[in-house]
Amino acid sequence: MLTLPAIEILARQLAATIASMDFSTEEPGMSRLVEKACAESERLFQGYAKAKPSREDAYAAALAFMRGQQLDVRQLDMIASALSEPIREQGGGRPLGHQRLPSLLEHYEAEAEKGNLWRLTWYGLLSSYFSFEPQRVLDAERLGWKQLRSLLHQTWPLIDKQAGGHLVPDWIAVMRREPELLTDQPADKYAQDFLQGQTEAVERFVTDLGIPQTSWFWHTLVLSAVSTATSANDNAFSNLIPKLIQLIEEKPVFRDEAIEKILIRYQRSAVTPVHERLKDYVIRKDVWRNPKLKAAGIATAWNRVPDPVWQMVLEWVNQRSLRDFFDILAARNNADEGRLSFWSKYLKQITWTRLIFSSDTLILARKQQSIRDLIAREEGSYATLTSKRDVDAFMMQIGKYVVIEFSKKPNACYVYSSESLKFNRNAGRYSGTTDDLAYGFHGGAEARIIHRKGWENQARYELEALGIRPDALVTRHVEDTAHPGSMQTFSGNYSTSSLSPGTSRSPRREPPGAPYSMSELERLVARYRDARIKDRRGVNGGRLWIEDPSQHSTLATELQAYGFRWGNSRAAWYYPES
Repeated sequence: MLTLPAIEILARQLAATIASMDFSTEEPGMSRLVEKACAESERLFQGYAKAKPSREDAYAAALAFMRGQQLDVRQLDMIASALSEPIREQGGGRPLGHQRLPSLLEHYEAEAEKGNLWRLTWYGLLSSYFSFEPQRVLDAERLGWKQLRSLLHQTWPLIDKQAGGHLVPDWIAVMRREPELLTDQPADKYAQDFLQGQTEAVERFVTDLGIPQTSWFWHTLVLSAVSTATSANDNAFSNLIPKLIQLIEEKPVFRDEAIEKILIRYQRSAVTPVHERLKDYVIRKDVWRNPKLKAAGIATAWNRVPDPVWQMVLEWVNQRSLRDFFDILAARNNADEGRLSFWSKYLKQITWTRLIFSSDTLILARKQQSIRDLIAREEGSYATLTSKRDVDAFMMQIGKYVVIEFSKKPNACYVYSSESLKFNRNAGRYSGTTDDLAYGFHGGAEARIIHRKGWENQARYELEALGIRPDALVTRHVEDTAHPGSMQTFSGNYSTSSLSPGTSRSPRREPPGAPYSMSELERLVARYRDARIKDRRGVNGGRLWIEDPSQHSTLATELQAYGFRWGNSRAAWYYPES
C-alpha cells in the first residue's frame, strides 16, 4: 500500500504538473484545452501505473530476503520487482531459486485473494517474470520462475477484476488482450508473424510491458517460430531453414530443441538432398559437432534424434569427406582414376569415414584455404600419417568391412574385415605402411584393389563377392522384394540375401536342367561391361534374360554353351525353359 510520504510526493508532483499547463493561449471553453489536459493527465497516470521502486531499494529487499531476514510490508512490495535479479553478495544467486520463495509467493496469493495486493506490486511480479534470463541459471531458479508464472496466472483474474472497466494502465490493457503470456505456450500466437518479419504487434506489447531484449520471451518465440515452420510444406520449410538458423543463433537458449525439430522435419521430407546451410551449422564444433563422433561418445547431442535422422546427416558428411579426399587431396597427384565416381555409388551404405592427413598436407594448410577448411571440418575425427609425407589416406566402413584408399599411386586400396582389423581404427597416428593401414599387401585383406585401367569392373566383382553392391541395386532389390511381381534387373553380379522367404520369384532360382548355377552365371556376366541379368520369371511365366548392349563375342559363345538363345525381338539372350 502507499505510505504517507509517497502520497505527499504524488500530490506535489500532480500540483506541479497542473501548474505547468499553459492555459493563457486558449480561450475558456475550447475543446483543445480539455484534450490537452486529458492527454497530460493520462501520460502522468500511465507513468505512475508502471512505477517501480528504486533499483537500490528493490535490491536491498532482495538481499535481505536471501540472507533469511524477515521482510516488513514495504520490503515485501519492493522485492516483487527483483525476484530475477542476481544478488552479488550471494554469489549471483536469484531470489527465484531461494528455498523461502514458495512462502513468499503464498503471501502474495493470499493478499490477492483478500483484495489487498497492491496493483503495482503485482506489476513488479510481472516484471520479474519477464526479466528472467534463462541462460546459465540453476534448476532451482528455473523452477522458481515456473512457480512465479503459476502465481501470476492464478491471480491475474483477481487483479483484472480489481482494475475495473475505467481508465487502466497500458500493461493491464495488454494483459487483457494477451493472457497467453502467462501460459506454458506464451509465444505460439505470434510465431507466424515473427517468421514473416511482421513484428509490429509484438514490439508494441513488449514496449507496454517493459520486456527486455534478454528476456526468456524472445528465446521462446524463436522455438515457437521453429515449430510453426515445421508445419509448412517441404519446399516452404526448406526455404525457411536459413532464417530459423539465424534466429537460433541470436537467441540460443532452446537451440538443441530447435535443431531437433528442424532435423526431424527435414528427414520426413519427400526428398532430402544435402542442405548445405543446415549441415554446416549443426556440425560446427560449438553446436552438435560431426555426427561421425557420436559412436565415440563425443558428439552426444546426436542422441536427441532418431537414427534415420543421424544417418541422413552422416551421409551428407561422408559425401563431403569422400569428395574432399578425391577433389582436394588425391587431385594434387592426379590420382582420382575414377575413384570418386566409383565409391559414390556406395555412399548410402557408408556408415563411417575418417580422413588421415600427411605431414605435407598439414604444412600446405598454412597456405591453402581449401585445405584449412577441410581440416577444420574434420576436427576431432582426423588422424595423421607419419611415414609417408606426401600421401593421405581415406578410411570408410561399408557393412562389416573397412576400406582404405590412398591419395597417391601405386598404393592399392584394401578392404578389411572390421571384426579382424589389425590396427586401431580410432588411433590418432598411423605409419600408412604394411605395419598398419597397408598390412593387406602381405595378406589378410578381404580384397586388394589395384587402380589399373578398367579397374572398376574387377573392384565391383570383388565387392559383390563380399555382399557389397552399389546403392542403386540395393534399393532396387528392396523394392523388388516388396513388389514380387516386378521385373528383377541386375547389373553384373547380384545377391539375393535380402529376399524374403517364400518370395514367388527368386533371381537365384536355377532353371530346371540348366548346365550352370546362378552363381556361375553371375560371375560370367560380371566380367563384361554393361552386361546385365534381367529375370522376368514369375508365377505367370517369363524368361531369364541376359542383356549385352556391346554384344561381346566371347560372352555370346559362353552363353550359347550354357544353352542360351538369341531373341531378335529383344536383342538379348534368353534361356528357353519349358
